[in-house]
Amino acid sequence: MKAIACKPALKLCAMTLAVCAASATQAVENGVTNWPNGVNTALPALMPPPGETQLYGYTVFYTADDYKDSHGKSTPGTFDLDVFVQAFRINHTWDYRSESGVTFTTGAILSGGRNSLDVGVADDSETGLNQLYFTPLYINWSASESLHFATGFSAFIPLGDYDRGNLINTTSNTYSYVQEFDMTWFPTPQWELSLSPTITVNFENDDTDYESGDVFNVDYFAGYRPASAPQWQVGLAGHYTRQFSDDSLNGRTVGDGNRIQKLAFGPQVFYGIGDRTAVLVKYLHETNVKNGPEGDSLWFQFTMPL
Repeated sequence: MKAIACKPALKLCAMTLAVCAASATQAVENGVTNWPNGVNTALPALMPPPGETQLYGYTVFYTADDYKDSHGKSTPGTFDLDVFVQAFRINHTWDYRSESGVTFTTGAILSGGRNSLDVGVADDSETGLNQLYFTPLYINWSASESLHFATGFSAFIPLGDYDRGNLINTTSNTYSYVQEFDMTWFPTPQWELSLSPTITVNFENDDTDYESGDVFNVDYFAGYRPASAPQWQVGLAGHYTRQFSDDSLNGRTVGDGNRIQKLAFGPQVFYGIGDRTAVLVKYLHETNVKNGPEGDSLWFQFTMPL
């Protein structure tokens, strides 16, 4: 599930001082990542029981009116970005459990949406598919009834139309490898702490010869479930994102490396409807941003067994 993919700003900088960045192009090409930062804040290490399949839905609205440079300062001029993403995920846990309690899950996420960008002297909107996120295998293990772990290797496969001449696209046009680690811990029946670190290795965009640097991200959640109303849960969700290798264009480092950095936080409310069925809403505010848009996102999520 991809947030945005906007055009490198070299040509547009000749027309205006503010586009997607002050430099010729942006961190992780266009200041965004293939991994949808902040997505994995709801029981990330809990997979379906063996032999069962689970459906998840994600509806995301993201808006930003500020683009930060490599020093965390706002770039001058107009920058208005609006993103709508709809994604669906299916996870199936195979009907097998080892003697030590290990289970195996396969999953996929398909996403699409509409992206709009206005930089004052030009604007553009595109609608289409984003990408397919495929996880051939999650390995799941519970140390106890209150402590759960999962890890999986995945690939982002770009989908939809991409035009390097567009101001904005719905797809990044890049493949990525992702190593995902998930933990969900219930220190008491009322409290939950969940972490979902990922490492994303990006490959070159064949249309632009731009290769984004590799990125570390951790989604997090700390929440409380009242004993008198256990179907409800409220807490703090968010993510921390930091690029740890440089961007390159035609094999050469771009600028000072154009490494993206973000911290986001906000409230999350979860409501359990029935067995393995729930809805969730969260609002995330971004801060401490470098080489990317700084904005806010509103998420609506649901899950149910199939």
